[in-house]
Amino acid sequence: MRQIYLLTFLLWATHQVSAQQSDTLKSYTLEEVKIQAQSILNKQSTDANKMPVQYLQSPQIYNSVSRVVLEKQIATTLEDAMHNIPGVTKLWDATGRTDGGSFFTSRGFYTSTKARNGLANIASTNMDMANIERIEVIKGPSATLFGSIITSYGGVINRITKKPMFKSASTAQIAVGTQGFYRGQVDVNAPLYKTLAVRVIGAWQNQDSWQDVGNQKNYLITPSLTYMPNNRLQIDLEAEFLGSDANSGGGSHIFFLTPSTINSSIRSFLSAQGMPESSVNDIMKNAPKTFKEAFGVDKIQDVKVHYDRSYLNKDIRFKSNTASFFGTSNYILSENWRSQTSITYSNTKNDGYMGYQYLLPNYLLNFAQSIGTGTPDFGTAGHDYLARMVWSPNGNADNFEVQQNFISDHSWGTSMRNRAVFGLDYSRFKSDIVYTRFYGSLAGIPYPDLFDIVPAYAEVPNYKDFNLQNVEKSYKENTSGSLNYQYTNQTYSAYLNDLINLNEYIILNAGLRLDHFRYTTPTAGDYNQTTLSPKFGIILSPWKDKASLFGNYQNGFTNKNGVDFNNKPFKPEEAHQWEAGLKYQLFEQKLTGSISYYDIQVKDIVRTDPENPLFSIQDGTQKSKGIELEVLANPLRGWTIMAGYGYNDSKYTKSDPDVLDKRPAGSGPKNTANFWTNYTFTSGIIKGFGAGISANYASEAYAISNNTDGDLVIPAYTLLGVHITYDTRHWKAGLKINNLSDEKYWMGWTNMIPQRPRQAILTLGYKL
Repeated sequence: MRQIYLLTFLLWATHQVSAQQSDTLKSYTLEEVKIQAQSILNKQSTDANKMPVQYLQSPQIYNSVSRVVLEKQIATTLEDAMHNIPGVTKLWDATGRTDGGSFFTSRGFYTSTKARNGLANIASTNMDMANIERIEVIKGPSATLFGSIITSYGGVINRITKKPMFKSASTAQIAVGTQGFYRGQVDVNAPLYKTLAVRVIGAWQNQDSWQDVGNQKNYLITPSLTYMPNNRLQIDLEAEFLGSDANSGGGSHIFFLTPSTINSSIRSFLSAQGMPESSVNDIMKNAPKTFKEAFGVDKIQDVKVHYDRSYLNKDIRFKSNTASFFGTSNYILSENWRSQTSITYSNTKNDGYMGYQYLLPNYLLNFAQSIGTGTPDFGTAGHDYLARMVWSPNGNADNFEVQQNFISDHSWGTSMRNRAVFGLDYSRFKSDIVYTRFYGSLAGIPYPDLFDIVPAYAEVPNYKDFNLQNVEKSYKENTSGSLNYQYTNQTYSAYLNDLINLNEYIILNAGLRLDHFRYTTPTAGDYNQTTLSPKFGIILSPWKDKASLFGNYQNGFTNKNGVDFNNKPFKPEEAHQWEAGLKYQLFEQKLTGSISYYDIQVKDIVRTDPENPLFSIQDGTQKSKGIELEVLANPLRGWTIMAGYGYNDSKYTKSDPDVLDKRPAGSGPKNTANFWTNYTFTSGIIKGFGAGISANYASEAYAISNNTDGDLVIPAYTLLGVHITYDTRHWKAGLKINNLSDEKYWMGWTNMIPQRPRQAILTLGYKL
């Protein structure tokens, strides 16, 4: 009820203020908050700096993908859109949990889409594109303006949604494709009065897996309303209902029992049997030490697991449903000041069973079978068996945020200008999710979530035994347990971002955030932390409106709980980025892009205390540096080119010996490249016909990388795609083919996830 009261007060307060408008300001319009036509090369952002700033005047890198591009590419998910962002690749498919949907890597750090129109929003499934006007990725640590909840050190993925328009416009679209793809989408927009417009968008999609078992059904409903009683006030109200019912519409998630984990358990087991330490050491000296010694391979493409087998059953399903509500009021206080008040609330509910797998090295089972003979033996390297796992994450999570921004814009003389935003923010995230588990037998040892062990590559006679009836039976008949994610995060923040044009050639930027974080749990200890997060930037524009040189310092942080050996509380971990580069908009903005170099150092990482192994110490560091390049071009009318390249060098520079000087597994590939071009005929008998191609490249990456277990390499891949479209006044049709060369490729972060092979999708739409 509190959210309803706050929203009611918001509407009343903004209406009261609007009644005081001055006649002298009636010509001043809400251009900053109106939905403008999005051209492919439009780079202006209202969210990167929390105020409208032209691309060449923003001293940081952000990349965006407009609705025009998304429609040309027939993009239906966030993963489709992210193929256009330089230096960004996917790490992990969405699982339905409230951790931000799919994971991506940017500038050597994982990130996920937790931002919607600049505010926190729960995301647990693959995000549908039906309601997306633009995807914007703000690069580097950005805690000064966005806090630590929705950001990572690699950046912010911000979903900017469609708004009602004051004109009648409706569309309907259907799509069918291979691998059980079919989709329906409607978008109805109508002005009810001169001051009121409404819009309702809905989508429903079915996607089967290319593997033997797998299916995902998604839905999205987003009603919205815009009310503009006068030329100074605009109120936007939105709701969003989305859900997923799946048992893996993509590839199966296969994890690994690493040698270090297994050997530690075997040591503990032998010692618990009363065996002398010298005897334990004699046995363990023959145990495999690295991933290759244990599994016989160190590259994912060599792992003997069926690419087209999911090891699941169609009735092992997991459901996730999210309901979100949003309200924003923009009010022009004067010629130089504007007020923006935003409120959002989201709630997601999870229910069902989630299956996954563990690949087992042969030596574990060989040892378990031989230990009873008195002559333990580890056998030979290999991985002939797979453990089928299942757990049940049930419960709900909710997020509430209210934010007040005051935005100013003052000019003096012919060239001095100062733009600033001052904001107050309160957010609360509450998780009440319990992972219900049971214990199976792994070589005679109780192991959580283990249903059975089956051949990894050979035929599996009991393949269909992994079904709902038998899973529920296992929960009833085996020892059970739970993993509780029950906690509340609250953040109270105040921030300032100031952008001043000293003259027509020099722009300075400075910002500061004061952030107070409070973490509470029902049983464990609570903690509070207060952090200052600064940012600085400079723009030099020797070629006015054509190119600018920029540099910035940006800060990010992550709150940390606990104390060290001396009972000293941990402080927030911090990331510090220095970046410099060039932005350009040439040939009447037909050529736009940037090149930048960044250097990010993360300090105060919590790691194991080398002198007191039962405690942690906060002195770890990680360094990530690289280059990013983006080119957007419109050389001829109807012809568009988008291209990008990213290079990243990331490693732990002070850490536990196990990962010292190693590239973090979640850093993704060192080299990435993206390319897309499209030509649409703008005249003649085939006016409206267009065709395009796309290419994405990623170099090798690591699913596992440490000095103890060694490396498990994810192979490089190149993805090709083609599409053709035909657009008339009322009809629109399109065909796209993803992964044209039918390449086998994987994602992974401590695991391996096979990705979708070639797929064709045909669409047909009607516009009123």
